[in-house]
Amino acid sequence: MNTWKTIWNKKKEDISALEILGLNDFEAFSVLKKMDGFDVGVENAEEYYKHFYDLFDRMFSNIKNIMADREIKSVFEVGCGSGVNLYMFKKRLPDIRLGGIDYSESFVNFTKQINPGGEFCCDEAINISVLPKFDVVLSDSVFQYFESLEYAEAVLTNMISKCDGVIYLGEIHDKERKVELLDYRRKTIEDYDEKYKYLSKLFIDKKQIKAIADRNGKKVIFENCYSKEYLNSKFIYNCYIY
Repeated sequence: MNTWKTIWNKKKEDISALEILGLNDFEAFSVLKKMDGFDVGVENAEEYYKHFYDLFDRMFSNIKNIMADREIKSVFEVGCGSGVNLYMFKKRLPDIRLGGIDYSESFVNFTKQINPGGEFCCDEAINISVLPKFDVVLSDSVFQYFESLEYAEAVLTNMISKCDGVIYLGEIHDKERKVELLDYRRKTIEDYDEKYKYLSKLFIDKKQIKAIADRNGKKVIFENCYSKEYLNSKFIYNCYIY
């Protein structure tokens, strides 16, 4: 039972694409990030979204450094959601070619509006085509919703095949911290086990990511990004595969 899919397909935008285009960089980012579900347990909204905004800039800078010998001309996102990451890339690199896939039809339609001319489709992550290739292929806070490690490995393998430069995975739930995270959630969310009975999260060990990268002849850099404004950040990691 993929209850997560049901939830994300019910998501509807409460702002028009035209309104997004009229906002400044940080305002647009904050609204789009909220649309993607980053609005739970927020005490200081400005600092909360600034954490993610700074994290995007760090990711953007790291990818540019890894690809120092060439330009970033194209970006594809697996689980593109509201299109926030692609929109931010376009703001920084106006001539970039964009593409993405998401299983929420409403999100795909919205993403097309704020990122006109992009190559978008509504489908499962595992069905991404390895062609055409893109310089950067990313997936941010998506792997946690996959049904199994086998599914995640298949998606990542396709991402590697599709990529000509750097693969970025954001918010991978760390298997080494699974017990700690579940204990924390049980203490802070009443009836956690009942409420999340059909909403499990996938935890992946860093060794498993490295093994997939090794099999494909790639290097991997892991990154922890703890912030007191985003408590989940204690239990996750990001990585760059190139």
